[in-house]
Amino acid sequence: MVAPIVLFALEVLGFPLSEKQAEILAEIYGEGIRTAVLRLGRRSGKGRLAAIVAVFEATVNAHAHLEAVLPGEHVHVVVVAPSREQARLVRDYIGDFLHRPQLASLVKRETTDEIELNNGILITTLPANAASVRGRAVAVAILDEAAWFTGVDGSPLDARELAEALIPATAQFPERRILVLSTPRAGWGWFADLCAEAESGSDPELRAWHATTSEMNPTISASVLERARLKNPDTFAREFEAEFPTGVGALEPALVRAAVRAEPDVLPPKQFMRYVIATDPGFVHDAFALVIAHREGERVVVDAVRGWQGTRKTPVQLETALDTIAELARTYNGADVVTDQSTAAAIHQGLTRRGVIAVTRAWTADRAANALARVRQHLATDRLELPPHEILINELIGLELRPSGRPQIGAAGRGHDDYAFALLAAVAELEGSDITLESIPWQYNYIVCQGCERQFYWAAGGSCPHCGLRGPDTYDVPAPPPDSPVG
Repeated sequence: MVAPIVLFALEVLGFPLSEKQAEILAEIYGEGIRTAVLRLGRRSGKGRLAAIVAVFEATVNAHAHLEAVLPGEHVHVVVVAPSREQARLVRDYIGDFLHRPQLASLVKRETTDEIELNNGILITTLPANAASVRGRAVAVAILDEAAWFTGVDGSPLDARELAEALIPATAQFPERRILVLSTPRAGWGWFADLCAEAESGSDPELRAWHATTSEMNPTISASVLERARLKNPDTFAREFEAEFPTGVGALEPALVRAAVRAEPDVLPPKQFMRYVIATDPGFVHDAFALVIAHREGERVVVDAVRGWQGTRKTPVQLETALDTIAELARTYNGADVVTDQSTAAAIHQGLTRRGVIAVTRAWTADRAANALARVRQHLATDRLELPPHEILINELIGLELRPSGRPQIGAAGRGHDDYAFALLAAVAELEGSDITLESIPWQYNYIVCQGCERQFYWAAGGSCPHCGLRGPDTYDVPAPPPDSPVG
């Protein structure tokens, strides 16, 4: 016997499901599953599956949902997607289905994000960063590509808080339906946790399905999939076979959030303090990010975060970024500017023209791993202070540590790590700057601090006025000549 929703998709919506798609929907509805978690490969038809369920629930199952509310009260079918563009794509699928001959008369009102039916059902499609369901009677909640939810800035957004607000909103409806669909992004986080819970069998109303791209969409040729596999087996396993990657979260999310100060976003410079400006240059797909930080004893304090996001049409303008960096360097006591090897020549030349010297540090896997270890240690001992900068915080939480010949650090899935890497670079620069007696080059009592590489006039028991690190207690070399410069 063919499941009602499968017949509905074919005969009313004119959409023939693949064998695997039909099997999954038939099992969800035939076995009374209230929360269905679908871990699927790319191009599995997740958006259209979400639209079919939304339209089926808003029409065929409308009466059951409306019985759970007071007369005249609207019932909501809510679809949440990673971005506004993706939400509107699903909305267009829903709109197309609702304009089929058997359903068109039900449509009362349409906007770009909402369709109201004359039976009392409202279908709303929202981006994850703007999803607000409090106060709504939500009978059906559909989270499309839940592992890939992003904030306004495009940084990873943990779906946990959204789900914890959305799912309880369905509790009053006996025939409620929650559908979570996604290709995996990381082997940790809310979607991974939900899959594990669903696969455990601990809740009879919660169940998980796992299917590959080839199972869900047999129209994709085997040769296309094989080329993708040969190009990058790890990416293929995640994207097309829907396998969770082997990487683990590089930083504990709770510790990252605990390190964030309430305010202000930007700290003003302190006199005689040494500052570092670490950059992670990007121009088109990646952001051009920078972090300003300093040390206070054993603590690392992040003073400010700046950045520019470019696109293919409007890439980041290097001259604009260099103007800002030079101004910040002057504002923060002649801060040391650190960049990686990717665009070192252009940055060096541009800053030199502006009277600022930049230092290049090769950003290797070992240097990144060492910086990550420092950050972990600082977080665990409450010795790192972060500003309330959402992109930076989300990128730090989204960092993934991938086991290989040597540890690889990066954003999970297709995420970004530009601000996170700028923070790691700043920590690496500050933590590698401990002053020691053995490293101090002596010339008269006008010495060079190996911490910040600046000269200052030595006095017994004194410290470097730029970075605050203590100098030696005794000094036996004669004083400098009168014409010697003094820091």
